[in-house]
Amino acid sequence: MPTFTGTPTTENLASQLRRLRRSHRAQRSAPEGTGRQLVLVAFAVPAVALVVCSVVVLTVLLMADSGLSGVGTAVASCWLAIHQVPVTITGVTIGVLPLLPTLLVAVATARLAARAARSTGAGAGDVLPVVGAAVAGPTLITAMSLAVVMDGSTVLPIQSPNALTAFGYTAGIHLGAAFAGVAWTMRRRTGRRWLPADTRGVVLGCAAIVGLLAAATLLVVVRVIMRHGQIGELIATGNDFDGYLGLTLLSVLYIPNLIVGAAAMLVGSDAHIGMATMDLFTVQGGPLPPLPVLAILPDVPGAGRIGALGFVVPVAVAAVVMWRSRNRDLLAQVRSIGVAGAVAATGMALLTTMAGGELGEFGTVGIAVSTTAVYTLGWVVVVGLLGTLIYAFAPSSRAARETADDAWDDDADWDDDYVIVTDAELDDYGYADDDADDGADYEYDPDEYDPDEYDADGADATDDLDTDDLDTDERGRRNQPSPRIDYEDEHSS
Repeated sequence: MPTFTGTPTTENLASQLRRLRRSHRAQRSAPEGTGRQLVLVAFAVPAVALVVCSVVVLTVLLMADSGLSGVGTAVASCWLAIHQVPVTITGVTIGVLPLLPTLLVAVATARLAARAARSTGAGAGDVLPVVGAAVAGPTLITAMSLAVVMDGSTVLPIQSPNALTAFGYTAGIHLGAAFAGVAWTMRRRTGRRWLPADTRGVVLGCAAIVGLLAAATLLVVVRVIMRHGQIGELIATGNDFDGYLGLTLLSVLYIPNLIVGAAAMLVGSDAHIGMATMDLFTVQGGPLPPLPVLAILPDVPGAGRIGALGFVVPVAVAAVVMWRSRNRDLLAQVRSIGVAGAVAATGMALLTTMAGGELGEFGTVGIAVSTTAVYTLGWVVVVGLLGTLIYAFAPSSRAARETADDAWDDDADWDDDYVIVTDAELDDYGYADDDADDGADYEYDPDEYDPDEYDADGADATDDLDTDDLDTDERGRRNQPSPRIDYEDEHSS
Protein backbone atom coordinates (compact mmCIF):
# COMPACT_ATOMS: atom_id res chain seq x y z
CA MET A 1 0.00 0.00 0.00
CA PRO A 2 1.24 3.56 -0.70
CA THR A 3 2.43 5.70 2.14
CA PHE A 4 2.67 9.51 2.16
CA THR A 5 5.69 11.45 3.33
CA GLY A 6 6.15 15.20 3.58
CA THR A 7 9.91 15.33 4.14
CA PRO A 8 11.61 17.49 1.42
CA THR A 9 14.80 16.12 -0.05
CA THR A 10 18.05 17.96 -0.71
CA GLU A 11 17.67 17.43 -4.45
CA ASN A 12 14.27 19.13 -4.50
CA LEU A 13 15.58 22.18 -2.61
CA ALA A 14 18.62 22.46 -4.88
CA SER A 15 16.52 22.29 -8.05
CA GLN A 16 14.13 24.94 -6.74
CA LEU A 17 16.98 27.28 -5.84
CA ARG A 18 18.56 26.70 -9.24
CA ARG A 19 15.32 27.59 -11.04
CA LEU A 20 14.94 30.69 -8.89
CA ARG A 21 18.45 31.91 -9.72
CA ARG A 22 17.86 31.33 -13.44
CA SER A 23 14.60 33.27 -13.27
CA HIS A 24 16.26 36.26 -11.57
CA ARG A 25 19.15 36.16 -14.03
CA ALA A 26 16.76 36.11 -17.01
CA GLN A 27 14.80 39.03 -15.59
CA ARG A 28 17.98 41.06 -15.13
CA SER A 29 19.38 40.29 -18.58
CA ALA A 30 16.12 40.57 -20.56
CA PRO A 31 15.95 44.39 -20.70
CA GLU A 32 19.61 44.67 -21.66
CA GLY A 33 19.32 42.00 -24.37
CA THR A 34 16.11 43.52 -25.71
CA GLY A 35 17.73 46.93 -25.90
CA ARG A 36 20.66 45.59 -27.89
CA GLN A 37 18.30 43.86 -30.30
CA LEU A 38 16.27 47.02 -30.85
CA VAL A 39 19.38 49.13 -31.47
CA LEU A 40 20.64 46.53 -33.93
CA VAL A 41 17.32 46.47 -35.78
CA ALA A 42 17.14 50.26 -35.89
CA PHE A 43 20.65 51.13 -37.06
CA ALA A 44 22.42 48.05 -38.46
CA VAL A 45 20.93 48.26 -41.95
CA PRO A 46 21.28 52.08 -42.23
CA ALA A 47 24.91 51.87 -41.07
CA VAL A 48 25.83 49.25 -43.66
CA ALA A 49 23.95 51.11 -46.40
CA LEU A 50 25.71 54.39 -45.58
CA VAL A 51 29.11 52.70 -45.59
CA VAL A 52 28.43 51.17 -49.01
CA CYS A 53 27.17 54.50 -50.35
CA SER A 54 30.28 56.25 -49.03
CA VAL A 55 32.57 53.72 -50.70
CA VAL A 56 30.75 54.03 -54.02
CA VAL A 57 30.72 57.83 -53.94
CA LEU A 58 34.40 58.07 -53.00
CA THR A 59 35.34 55.58 -55.73
CA VAL A 60 33.41 57.51 -58.38
CA LEU A 61 34.84 60.87 -57.31
CA LEU A 62 38.40 59.59 -57.19
CA MET A 63 38.14 57.87 -60.56
CA ALA A 64 36.70 61.06 -62.04
CA ASP A 65 39.49 63.22 -60.49
CA SER A 66 36.89 65.39 -58.77
CA GLY A 67 37.09 67.10 -55.43
CA LEU A 68 35.67 65.70 -52.21
CA SER A 69 33.65 68.74 -51.28
CA GLY A 70 30.25 67.21 -52.06
CA VAL A 71 30.77 63.76 -50.52
CA GLY A 72 28.21 64.24 -47.76
CA THR A 73 25.54 65.50 -50.13
CA ALA A 74 26.20 62.65 -52.58
CA VAL A 75 25.98 60.02 -49.81
CA ALA A 76 22.74 61.52 -48.50
CA SER A 77 21.30 61.52 -52.02
CA CYS A 78 22.28 57.86 -52.42
CA TRP A 79 20.44 57.01 -49.19
CA LEU A 80 17.32 58.73 -50.50
CA ALA A 81 17.67 57.03 -53.89
CA ILE A 82 17.84 53.62 -52.21
CA HIS A 83 14.37 54.34 -50.81
CA GLN A 84 12.99 55.36 -54.22
CA VAL A 85 12.89 59.07 -53.36
CA PRO A 86 13.14 61.09 -56.61
CA VAL A 87 16.39 63.00 -56.98
CA THR A 88 16.58 66.30 -58.93
CA ILE A 89 19.99 67.38 -60.31
CA THR A 90 20.37 70.53 -62.46
CA GLY A 91 16.61 70.58 -62.97
CA VAL A 92 16.39 66.98 -64.20
CA THR A 93 14.27 64.70 -62.02
CA ILE A 94 15.23 61.03 -61.85
CA GLY A 95 12.34 59.12 -60.33
CA VAL A 96 12.81 55.70 -61.91
CA LEU A 97 15.49 54.34 -59.60
CA PRO A 98 17.09 50.88 -59.39
CA LEU A 99 15.11 48.29 -57.43
CA LEU A 100 18.06 46.07 -56.54
CA PRO A 101 19.42 48.21 -53.64
CA THR A 102 15.87 48.69 -52.32
CA LEU A 103 15.24 44.95 -52.32
CA LEU A 104 18.53 44.25 -50.55
CA VAL A 105 17.74 46.78 -47.81
CA ALA A 106 14.23 45.37 -47.41
CA VAL A 107 15.50 41.78 -47.14
CA ALA A 108 18.12 42.78 -44.55
CA THR A 109 15.51 44.61 -42.48
CA ALA A 110 13.14 41.65 -42.63
CA ARG A 111 15.83 39.23 -41.48
CA LEU A 112 16.89 41.42 -38.56
CA ALA A 113 13.28 41.95 -37.48
CA ALA A 114 12.59 38.22 -37.66
CA ARG A 115 15.66 37.41 -35.57
CA ALA A 116 14.74 40.04 -32.98
CA ALA A 117 11.16 38.77 -32.82
CA ARG A 118 12.39 35.23 -32.15
CA SER A 119 14.70 36.39 -29.35
CA THR A 120 12.32 38.80 -27.62
CA GLY A 121 9.19 36.68 -27.83
CA ALA A 122 6.21 35.99 -30.04
CA GLY A 123 3.60 38.17 -28.34
CA ALA A 124 2.16 41.33 -29.81
CA GLY A 125 3.64 43.40 -27.00
CA ASP A 126 7.11 42.04 -27.80
CA VAL A 127 7.13 42.44 -31.58
CA LEU A 128 5.63 45.93 -31.78
CA PRO A 129 8.84 47.54 -30.42
CA VAL A 130 10.80 45.57 -33.00
CA VAL A 131 8.70 46.92 -35.86
CA GLY A 132 8.86 50.42 -34.39
CA ALA A 133 12.65 50.27 -34.14
CA ALA A 134 12.93 49.01 -37.73
CA VAL A 135 11.03 52.11 -38.89
CA ALA A 136 12.43 54.68 -36.46
CA GLY A 137 16.11 54.17 -37.27
CA PRO A 138 15.89 54.59 -41.07
CA THR A 139 13.44 57.46 -40.67
CA LEU A 140 15.98 59.28 -38.49
CA ILE A 141 18.67 58.75 -41.13
CA THR A 142 16.29 60.08 -43.77
CA ALA A 143 15.71 63.23 -41.72
CA MET A 144 19.47 63.75 -41.46
CA SER A 145 19.89 63.10 -45.18
CA LEU A 146 17.25 65.68 -46.02
CA ALA A 147 19.07 68.23 -43.88
CA VAL A 148 22.40 67.44 -45.57
CA VAL A 149 20.89 67.67 -49.07
CA MET A 150 19.14 70.93 -48.21
CA ASP A 151 22.42 72.36 -46.97
CA GLY A 152 24.31 71.15 -50.03
CA SER A 153 21.73 72.55 -52.43
CA THR A 154 23.12 76.04 -51.71
CA VAL A 155 26.49 75.03 -53.22
CA LEU A 156 25.75 72.11 -55.58
CA PRO A 157 23.17 71.92 -58.41
CA ILE A 158 20.87 69.59 -56.47
CA GLN A 159 17.40 70.21 -55.15
CA SER A 160 16.00 68.96 -51.87
CA PRO A 161 13.21 66.43 -52.40
CA ASN A 162 9.78 66.58 -50.87
CA ALA A 163 10.15 65.73 -47.17
CA LEU A 164 6.73 64.07 -46.95
CA THR A 165 7.55 61.82 -49.89
CA ALA A 166 10.94 60.91 -48.43
CA PHE A 167 9.53 60.01 -45.02
CA GLY A 168 6.62 58.12 -46.53
CA TYR A 169 8.78 55.98 -48.83
CA THR A 170 11.35 55.24 -46.13
CA ALA A 171 8.76 54.32 -43.50
CA GLY A 172 6.72 52.28 -45.98
CA ILE A 173 9.65 50.17 -47.19
CA HIS A 174 11.00 49.37 -43.73
CA LEU A 175 7.55 48.91 -42.21
CA GLY A 176 6.59 46.41 -44.90
CA ALA A 177 9.90 44.57 -44.59
CA ALA A 178 9.76 44.41 -40.78
CA PHE A 179 6.14 43.28 -40.83
CA ALA A 180 6.98 40.55 -43.33
CA GLY A 181 9.86 39.31 -41.18
CA VAL A 182 7.82 39.30 -37.97
CA ALA A 183 4.86 37.67 -39.72
CA TRP A 184 7.12 34.92 -41.02
CA THR A 185 8.40 34.30 -37.51
CA MET A 186 4.88 34.20 -36.04
CA ARG A 187 3.31 32.33 -38.95
CA ARG A 188 2.50 29.23 -36.91
CA ARG A 189 0.82 31.12 -34.09
CA THR A 190 -1.10 33.56 -36.31
CA GLY A 191 -2.04 30.76 -38.70
CA ARG A 192 -4.11 29.11 -35.97
CA ARG A 193 -6.26 32.24 -35.65
CA TRP A 194 -7.12 32.32 -39.35
CA LEU A 195 -9.28 29.99 -41.32
CA PRO A 196 -7.26 27.29 -43.09
CA ALA A 197 -8.65 28.51 -46.42
CA ASP A 198 -7.36 32.05 -45.78
CA THR A 199 -3.94 30.84 -44.70
CA ARG A 200 -3.66 28.65 -47.78
CA GLY A 201 -4.78 31.57 -49.96
CA VAL A 202 -2.11 33.93 -48.61
CA VAL A 203 0.61 31.35 -49.18
CA LEU A 204 -0.59 30.58 -52.69
CA GLY A 205 -0.86 34.29 -53.52
CA CYS A 206 2.78 34.81 -52.58
CA ALA A 207 3.66 31.70 -54.57
CA ALA A 208 1.84 33.16 -57.60
CA ILE A 209 3.97 36.32 -57.40
CA VAL A 210 7.12 34.24 -57.16
CA GLY A 211 6.02 32.17 -60.14
CA LEU A 212 5.38 35.21 -62.33
CA LEU A 213 8.70 36.81 -61.36
CA ALA A 214 10.56 33.53 -61.96
CA ALA A 215 9.12 33.25 -65.47
CA ALA A 216 9.93 36.92 -66.13
CA THR A 217 13.50 36.37 -64.91
CA LEU A 218 13.91 33.47 -67.30
CA LEU A 219 12.60 35.64 -70.13
CA VAL A 220 15.03 38.45 -69.30
CA VAL A 221 17.97 36.04 -69.15
CA VAL A 222 17.04 34.59 -72.54
CA ARG A 223 16.79 38.05 -74.05
CA VAL A 224 20.18 39.04 -72.58
CA ILE A 225 21.75 35.98 -74.18
CA MET A 226 20.08 36.76 -77.50
CA ARG A 227 21.16 40.43 -77.42
CA HIS A 228 24.58 40.16 -75.83
CA GLY A 229 26.18 41.68 -78.97
CA GLN A 230 24.09 44.85 -78.85
CA ILE A 231 24.64 45.10 -75.08
CA GLY A 232 28.40 44.90 -75.58
CA GLU A 233 28.30 47.65 -78.25
CA LEU A 234 26.41 49.96 -75.90
CA ILE A 235 28.87 49.28 -73.07
CA ALA A 236 31.71 50.09 -75.46
CA THR A 237 30.35 53.64 -75.77
CA GLY A 238 31.78 54.29 -72.29
CA ASN A 239 35.18 54.95 -74.01
CA ASP A 240 37.29 53.99 -70.99
CA PHE A 241 37.32 51.70 -67.99
CA ASP A 242 35.35 54.12 -65.85
CA GLY A 243 32.60 54.31 -68.43
CA TYR A 244 32.53 50.55 -68.96
CA LEU A 245 32.26 49.93 -65.22
CA GLY A 246 29.57 52.56 -64.72
CA LEU A 247 27.35 51.35 -67.55
CA THR A 248 27.73 47.71 -66.48
CA LEU A 249 26.81 48.45 -62.85
CA LEU A 250 23.82 50.55 -63.90
CA SER A 251 22.59 47.75 -66.13
CA VAL A 252 22.86 45.24 -63.29
CA LEU A 253 21.08 47.54 -60.86
CA TYR A 254 18.13 48.03 -63.23
CA ILE A 255 17.62 44.34 -64.03
CA PRO A 256 14.94 43.90 -61.29
CA ASN A 257 12.98 46.78 -62.87
CA LEU A 258 13.02 44.94 -66.18
CA ILE A 259 11.94 41.71 -64.50
CA VAL A 260 8.93 43.42 -62.95
CA GLY A 261 8.06 44.95 -66.32
CA ALA A 262 8.34 41.56 -68.03
CA ALA A 263 6.06 39.98 -65.40
CA ALA A 264 3.48 42.72 -65.98
CA MET A 265 3.63 42.16 -69.72
CA LEU A 266 3.15 38.40 -69.27
CA VAL A 267 -0.20 38.96 -67.55
CA GLY A 268 -1.30 41.29 -70.38
CA SER A 269 -0.33 44.78 -69.20
CA ASP A 270 1.84 47.24 -71.14
CA ALA A 271 5.05 49.09 -70.31
CA HIS A 272 6.34 52.40 -71.59
CA ILE A 273 9.60 54.32 -71.63
CA GLY A 274 8.71 57.83 -72.64
CA MET A 275 7.09 57.61 -76.07
CA ALA A 276 8.03 53.96 -76.57
CA THR A 277 5.33 51.50 -75.53
CA MET A 278 5.26 47.73 -75.70
CA ASP A 279 3.20 44.68 -74.78
CA LEU A 280 3.08 41.05 -75.85
CA PHE A 281 1.62 41.86 -79.27
CA THR A 282 2.74 45.29 -80.43
CA VAL A 283 5.70 47.65 -79.96
CA GLN A 284 5.79 51.37 -80.72
CA GLY A 285 9.25 52.89 -81.06
CA GLY A 286 10.63 55.99 -79.40
CA PRO A 287 13.82 57.48 -77.97
CA LEU A 288 15.45 55.40 -75.22
CA PRO A 289 18.07 56.33 -72.62
CA PRO A 290 21.61 55.00 -73.33
CA LEU A 291 21.39 52.12 -70.87
CA PRO A 292 22.95 48.95 -72.31
CA VAL A 293 20.47 46.55 -70.70
CA LEU A 294 17.58 48.20 -72.59
CA ALA A 295 18.82 46.40 -75.70
CA ILE A 296 16.75 43.39 -74.60
CA LEU A 297 13.49 45.24 -75.33
CA PRO A 298 11.42 43.79 -78.19
CA ASP A 299 11.78 45.24 -81.67
CA VAL A 300 9.18 47.12 -83.65
CA PRO A 301 6.47 46.14 -84.62
CA GLY A 302 6.26 43.39 -81.99
CA ALA A 303 5.60 39.67 -81.88
CA GLY A 304 2.02 39.82 -83.19
CA ARG A 305 -0.11 36.76 -82.56
CA ILE A 306 2.89 34.77 -81.42
CA GLY A 307 2.94 36.96 -78.33
CA ALA A 308 -0.15 35.14 -77.09
CA LEU A 309 2.18 32.32 -76.07
CA GLY A 310 3.19 34.50 -73.16
CA PHE A 311 -0.24 33.92 -71.61
CA VAL A 312 0.83 30.35 -70.95
CA VAL A 313 2.71 31.63 -67.89
CA PRO A 314 -0.24 33.18 -65.99
CA VAL A 315 -2.45 30.24 -66.97
CA ALA A 316 0.11 27.80 -65.57
CA VAL A 317 0.51 29.85 -62.39
CA ALA A 318 -3.27 30.02 -61.89
CA ALA A 319 -3.58 26.28 -62.55
CA VAL A 320 -0.97 25.56 -59.87
CA VAL A 321 -2.85 27.80 -57.44
CA MET A 322 -6.10 25.97 -58.19
CA TRP A 323 -4.51 22.55 -57.83
CA ARG A 324 -2.79 23.38 -54.57
CA SER A 325 -6.02 24.80 -53.12
CA ARG A 326 -8.23 21.84 -54.03
CA ASN A 327 -10.54 20.72 -51.25
CA ARG A 328 -13.61 18.52 -50.87
CA ASP A 329 -15.30 21.64 -49.51
CA LEU A 330 -15.82 23.68 -52.69
CA LEU A 331 -16.59 26.89 -50.78
CA ALA A 332 -13.28 26.64 -48.94
CA GLN A 333 -11.46 26.12 -52.23
CA VAL A 334 -13.16 29.14 -53.81
CA ARG A 335 -12.25 31.22 -50.75
CA SER A 336 -8.59 30.18 -51.03
CA ILE A 337 -8.50 31.11 -54.71
CA GLY A 338 -10.06 34.52 -54.02
CA VAL A 339 -7.56 35.31 -51.28
CA ALA A 340 -4.68 34.14 -53.47
CA GLY A 341 -5.83 36.39 -56.32
CA ALA A 342 -6.11 39.41 -54.03
CA VAL A 343 -2.65 38.86 -52.54
CA ALA A 344 -1.04 38.36 -55.95
CA ALA A 345 -2.72 41.46 -57.40
CA THR A 346 -1.67 43.59 -54.43
CA GLY A 347 1.93 42.41 -54.61
CA MET A 348 2.20 43.04 -58.35
CA ALA A 349 0.66 46.50 -57.92
CA LEU A 350 3.27 47.44 -55.31
CA LEU A 351 6.15 46.15 -57.42
CA THR A 352 5.02 47.92 -60.58
CA THR A 353 4.57 51.18 -58.66
CA MET A 354 8.13 51.04 -57.36
CA ALA A 355 9.60 50.06 -60.74
CA GLY A 356 8.58 53.27 -62.53
CA GLY A 357 8.91 57.02 -62.24
CA GLU A 358 10.08 60.18 -63.97
CA LEU A 359 13.15 60.16 -66.20
CA GLY A 360 13.94 63.77 -67.09
CA GLU A 361 13.41 64.66 -70.72
CA PHE A 362 12.29 61.14 -71.65
CA GLY A 363 9.11 61.54 -69.61
CA THR A 364 7.63 58.82 -67.45
CA VAL A 365 8.91 55.27 -67.33
CA GLY A 366 6.85 52.49 -65.87
CA ILE A 367 4.01 50.00 -66.13
CA ALA A 368 0.25 50.41 -66.05
CA VAL A 369 -0.35 49.62 -62.40
CA SER A 370 -4.13 49.30 -62.54
CA THR A 371 -4.20 46.95 -65.51
CA THR A 372 -1.43 44.82 -63.99
CA ALA A 373 -3.39 44.37 -60.76
CA VAL A 374 -6.69 43.67 -62.52
CA TYR A 375 -5.17 41.22 -65.00
CA THR A 376 -3.30 39.38 -62.26
CA LEU A 377 -6.47 39.08 -60.21
CA GLY A 378 -8.42 37.95 -63.26
CA TRP A 379 -5.97 35.25 -64.27
CA VAL A 380 -5.74 33.72 -60.82
CA VAL A 381 -9.45 33.92 -59.97
CA VAL A 382 -11.04 33.13 -63.35
CA VAL A 383 -8.72 30.27 -64.26
CA GLY A 384 -8.89 29.02 -60.68
CA LEU A 385 -12.70 29.00 -60.63
CA LEU A 386 -12.89 27.25 -63.99
CA GLY A 387 -10.47 24.64 -62.78
CA THR A 388 -12.48 24.28 -59.58
CA LEU A 389 -15.66 23.58 -61.56
CA ILE A 390 -13.89 20.99 -63.68
CA TYR A 391 -12.42 19.41 -60.57
CA ALA A 392 -15.79 19.44 -58.81
CA PHE A 393 -17.57 17.51 -61.58
CA ALA A 394 -14.74 15.09 -62.22
CA PRO A 395 -15.77 11.47 -61.51
CA SER A 396 -12.92 10.89 -59.08
CA SER A 397 -13.74 14.04 -57.08
CA ARG A 398 -17.44 13.19 -56.92
CA ALA A 399 -16.64 9.67 -55.79
CA ALA A 400 -14.33 10.99 -53.08
CA ARG A 401 -16.99 13.37 -51.78
CA GLU A 402 -19.64 10.64 -51.81
CA THR A 403 -17.32 8.32 -49.91
CA ALA A 404 -16.64 11.03 -47.34
CA ASP A 405 -20.39 11.70 -46.97
CA ASP A 406 -21.13 7.99 -46.51
CA ALA A 407 -18.43 7.73 -43.88
CA TRP A 408 -19.92 10.70 -42.06
CA ASP A 409 -23.37 9.13 -42.17
CA ASP A 410 -21.99 5.90 -40.74
CA ASP A 411 -20.33 7.80 -37.92
CA ALA A 412 -23.62 9.51 -37.14
CA ASP A 413 -24.94 6.20 -35.69
CA TRP A 414 -22.41 6.16 -32.87
CA ASP A 415 -25.17 6.43 -30.22
CA ASP A 416 -26.14 2.81 -30.84
CA ASP A 417 -22.79 1.62 -29.52
CA TYR A 418 -23.34 3.11 -26.09
CA VAL A 419 -25.55 1.81 -23.23
CA ILE A 420 -27.02 4.02 -20.55
CA VAL A 421 -26.01 2.80 -17.12
CA THR A 422 -27.82 4.05 -14.01
CA ASP A 423 -26.08 4.89 -10.77
CA ALA A 424 -27.61 1.84 -9.12
CA GLU A 425 -25.68 -0.41 -11.52
CA LEU A 426 -22.28 1.05 -10.67
CA ASP A 427 -19.99 -0.63 -8.19
CA ASP A 428 -17.89 1.08 -5.53
CA TYR A 429 -15.23 2.04 -8.08
CA GLY A 430 -17.58 3.67 -10.58
CA TYR A 431 -17.66 0.77 -13.08
CA ALA A 432 -20.70 -1.07 -14.26
CA ASP A 433 -21.48 -4.05 -12.07
CA ASP A 434 -22.13 -7.04 -14.26
CA ASP A 435 -23.64 -8.96 -11.33
CA ALA A 436 -26.08 -6.23 -10.38
CA ASP A 437 -29.00 -7.93 -12.10
CA ASP A 438 -28.05 -11.35 -10.71
CA GLY A 439 -27.85 -10.00 -7.16
CA ALA A 440 -31.29 -8.48 -7.43
CA ASP A 441 -32.81 -11.95 -7.97
CA TYR A 442 -30.71 -13.68 -5.30
CA GLU A 443 -32.53 -14.90 -2.16
CA TYR A 444 -30.87 -16.09 1.02
CA ASP A 445 -31.32 -19.79 1.75
CA PRO A 446 -30.72 -20.77 5.42
CA ASP A 447 -29.99 -24.34 4.41
CA GLU A 448 -26.84 -23.22 2.55
CA TYR A 449 -25.19 -22.19 5.85
CA ASP A 450 -23.25 -25.00 7.52
CA PRO A 451 -21.67 -24.04 10.90
CA ASP A 452 -19.31 -27.00 10.77
CA GLU A 453 -17.46 -25.50 7.72
CA TYR A 454 -16.19 -22.54 9.79
CA ASP A 455 -13.23 -22.76 12.21
CA ALA A 456 -13.68 -21.39 15.69
CA ASP A 457 -10.03 -20.36 15.76
CA GLY A 458 -10.67 -18.08 12.88
CA ALA A 459 -13.42 -16.40 14.81
CA ASP A 460 -11.17 -16.04 17.85
CA ALA A 461 -8.44 -14.55 15.70
CA THR A 462 -10.88 -12.02 14.37
CA ASP A 463 -11.99 -11.12 17.85
CA ASP A 464 -8.36 -10.40 18.89
CA LEU A 465 -8.05 -7.53 16.36
CA ASP A 466 -7.90 -4.05 17.87
CA THR A 467 -10.28 -2.06 15.73
CA ASP A 468 -9.46 1.20 17.51
CA ASP A 469 -5.81 0.94 16.56
CA LEU A 470 -6.78 0.17 12.95
CA ASP A 471 -9.06 3.17 12.71
CA THR A 472 -6.47 5.44 14.30
CA ASP A 473 -3.84 4.27 11.86
CA GLU A 474 -6.08 4.82 8.86
CA ARG A 475 -7.09 8.28 10.09
CA GLY A 476 -3.45 9.20 10.60
CA ARG A 477 -2.59 8.18 7.08
CA ARG A 478 -5.42 10.19 5.64
CA ASN A 479 -4.51 13.28 7.62
CA GLN A 480 -0.90 13.49 6.41
CA PRO A 481 -0.67 16.48 3.97
CA SER A 482 2.34 15.63 1.84
CA PRO A 483 1.58 15.00 -1.87
CA ARG A 484 4.59 12.77 -2.48
CA ILE A 485 4.01 9.02 -2.53
CA ASP A 486 6.55 6.36 -1.64
CA TYR A 487 5.42 2.88 -2.55
CA GLU A 488 6.51 0.34 0.04
CA ASP A 489 5.69 -3.28 0.49
CA GLU A 490 4.31 -3.54 3.98
CA HIS A 491 4.12 -7.34 3.85
CA SER A 492 7.89 -7.54 3.28
CA SER A 493 8.45 -6.58 6.90
